[in-house]
Amino acid sequence: MRDASLEIPIDDPRTAVLAARFANRLEICRALDRDGLTPSVEAVAGIRRSIEAAGCPTPELTVLFQETAPPLDRRRCGSEVFRVDAAGRRRLHDLLPGYAAQGVSAIVIGFLGADGEIDVGRCAEAVEAHREHGLETAFHRAFDFTPDPEASLGRLSGAGVVRTLSAGGSGFHTDGHSDASRCERLESLAAIGRRLDPPVAVVPCGGVRAHNGERFLAATGHLHASCRVASNDGDGVVLDEVEAERLRGMIDVVRST
Repeated sequence: MRDASLEIPIDDPRTAVLAARFANRLEICRALDRDGLTPSVEAVAGIRRSIEAAGCPTPELTVLFQETAPPLDRRRCGSEVFRVDAAGRRRLHDLLPGYAAQGVSAIVIGFLGADGEIDVGRCAEAVEAHREHGLETAFHRAFDFTPDPEASLGRLSGAGVVRTLSAGGSGFHTDGHSDASRCERLESLAAIGRRLDPPVAVVPCGGVRAHNGERFLAATGHLHASCRVASNDGDGVVLDEVEAERLRGMIDVVRST
């Protein structure tokens, strides 16, 4: 499975430099503690410069586009935070040239309609705009808010989206779902995604760690993990390099087979 990948979301240059040693792909955002919001072009440029200055290979860079943060109590989050209005679409359009100039390869969106379904029209519109700048389109965890995930994969394929995150559950809720049941669900979705034309890759997220990474990797061939732990001083979080290294080791084994 030579296309197996480890994706690490980051929101600051220091973490980006550390994560670049392990990730195949970095998802650049801001406010990762609020599940990630749209970063500025300047922030993306600063992160790229920091990676290059550190002398390590630059992973594939993607950028999250999400304008509304979920509520602090994520149990109260609904699909409404993933709707995009005309102002949001204009903002995305204005940001694209700057992102492309920084070597970004894909934009990660999550456009849902009022019914919670994939907003196919807005997604297709975004895909076309991204392609004009040489960018692919991915979908974030808004996917898990859709009422029919199997049908949603088909809608993403039709719109031209190449991959989507999923925790194998509903909404932001994974409590009460075992890793085994989530992986079974993800494996089924990944198989559906591979059969689509064009295919849509499914990337597991939500509590992916070294202790369960092999199981999630076997389900879909990909991993999305922040690898974050509380800092020693208890003031914030930092990248756990041991965790990231272990996950990358799993990816390397799979890619070599």
